[in-house]
Amino acid sequence: MILMPMRLYGSFSGSWRGFDMYDKKIITIGILIPLFSISLCGCITQDNHYEKINIIGETAVNGVYDPSIEYDQNGTGWMTYSPVEAPEYVHTHLAKSTDHGKTWSYVQTINQAKNGTIILENETEINGVWRHEVSSLVNDPNDQGKEWKIFWHKYFAIPPYEAENRLFQYGWIAYKYASHPMGPWSEEIPLFGAGIFPPEPYETIIDLSSLHEDLNEFVVYSEPGSITVDDIIYLSLNGHAIINGQNIGKIILISSVDHGDTWHYVNTLLEPEDVKEYEGLYFSGSSLVKEEDRIFLFACPDNPNRKLKQHFGTCIYEFEDITKGILKRDENKELIIHKYLKTTLISGGQSDYDEQNIYGGIIMPQHNYSAFPEFFQIFNTKEKIISN
Repeated sequence: MILMPMRLYGSFSGSWRGFDMYDKKIITIGILIPLFSISLCGCITQDNHYEKINIIGETAVNGVYDPSIEYDQNGTGWMTYSPVEAPEYVHTHLAKSTDHGKTWSYVQTINQAKNGTIILENETEINGVWRHEVSSLVNDPNDQGKEWKIFWHKYFAIPPYEAENRLFQYGWIAYKYASHPMGPWSEEIPLFGAGIFPPEPYETIIDLSSLHEDLNEFVVYSEPGSITVDDIIYLSLNGHAIINGQNIGKIILISSVDHGDTWHYVNTLLEPEDVKEYEGLYFSGSSLVKEEDRIFLFACPDNPNRKLKQHFGTCIYEFEDITKGILKRDENKELIIHKYLKTTLISGGQSDYDEQNIYGGIIMPQHNYSAFPEFFQIFNTKEKIISN
């Protein structure tokens, strides 16, 4: 999720406050991670020469973030990302590459952030902005007329647009489809919620928290990652719950065997204890990726309380069996780290990859505060998953 530098525009990550429409209390979720440290077995990689991606035709004053890439059968690369116009607006744009990630060009706006008004149960009107963040683009080739799908987090934010001004209970995982990335794209479908919305029109098709007892306590879902494997769509999601006054974050996996019409809970991929090697509480910013028919999970150690430095690179884990949501572990049931990519700037790491992205390799967003006002940037790491 996008982080606004606190000294400039406030933070898009950290604690947030919203109205719980069920018990009329104000609740606060602090997305917290203690200091990050490296204590890993496996491959640790840092390339000090990551290359900034300049998207031709993109005009966002404050830069771009949250990349998701997917190549089509003709070798054309498509990237959705979040252009930022601080402090209010975050949109979803689409870019195209015909040279395997060496150059990217802006194509179109898929989701435009807009001013809006919401009405609370007590009939109080609140003015603010509908934002679109952390999109995930996926190709579902056997769904005729709906071969391309995009999932993202849409939510409402109010002035002065600090972290606590994000009303996530007025938000959901949204979805659109198209026969081609160039569109036309369908109307937005409010797909997944956590079942704590006020009355209509703020409803979603699926109360995700009701699918399985493992999800009962989640109140927010964000940062989807997506992949299609053997005609099944898989989505990884960040889920957050308040338990004994503490924010508990997990990364879960759900799937659809009918091209997104119905969804099923598969498993919880990353529990809070899985981040103990980083002295943290949980991971964020997941992606699902493939290389040489092996499936991997990207996840980002995160600490929003560290102010400017909040994301700490990309951890890569391999699936033992994605159909059961099982990651590879050692004989002590500890996660096996396949690869770790550090940031080269202060903060970053919510990465994505496609094996046809030969020039750029894994792409990683980072915060470059020295480049103000363009402090949101995306980089080619030139790293693959299996080699390098």
